[in-house]
Amino acid sequence: MAWSTNQLADLAGVTLRSIRHWHDVGLLPEPGRLSNGYKQYTARHLVLALRIARLTSLGFSLEHVAAMLDSEEQGQKSLHGLRSELDERIAELTRIRADIDALIARGISPDLSPEALLAMETLGTDPGSRNVAILLARLLPEEDMPAFADAMSEAPDTLAQLNAEMLRLPDDTSNEQIAVIAEHGAALIMEFLAARGDALPRFDSRVSEEMGANAMTAIMHEHMNSAQQQVMTLIVERVAQLTR
Repeated sequence: MAWSTNQLADLAGVTLRSIRHWHDVGLLPEPGRLSNGYKQYTARHLVLALRIARLTSLGFSLEHVAAMLDSEEQGQKSLHGLRSELDERIAELTRIRADIDALIARGISPDLSPEALLAMETLGTDPGSRNVAILLARLLPEEDMPAFADAMSEAPDTLAQLNAEMLRLPDDTSNEQIAVIAEHGAALIMEFLAARGDALPRFDSRVSEEMGANAMTAIMHEHMNSAQQQVMTLIVERVAQLTR
């Protein structure tokens, strides 16, 4: 008894593309051909195709499938490895599902992580604060975000007032006024750091302090006019000088 490629695919419950791919990677030997060039698959090909289909349906890579076809002992080893991978994927999917449930319950945009939402509760929901919160969720280790939110929630009202004043500055603000506001802002931030600086977390170890600070400055500048950007730049430079 022999079958064509279409018939073999139907019997094995797979696609023609799968059969051809298994040929290409060497899992399924090429069959003999009739004088007209048509392939003729045998029972050996069918059984092998069924075994490959079964193993791939469990999630094994073709590399693992090849090893298991060569050795029964390799099958148990591969099963244990696959089980560990599945446990990790299930844990990750469970986390993602919890995030999605929280976003659905709160009617929040899916591009915001729970950490970004926590930062926004402290920073605000305006576009600029939203963007900063998204970046902070990447820069700060996940476990440190609650501590950051707690520390920022205790920031004095004078800092919030300074931020509001800075964001009201017109583009043609004089250099003298910009310098005064920046110096005042740096002083307020230094007072806050002296009181709660130890509670503020550091950036993720994969991101340098300089790179993270530059990225934060760039995002904050995006929603500011030139005068506001100058104030922010001067504040950052002044605070950097005072904390060295």
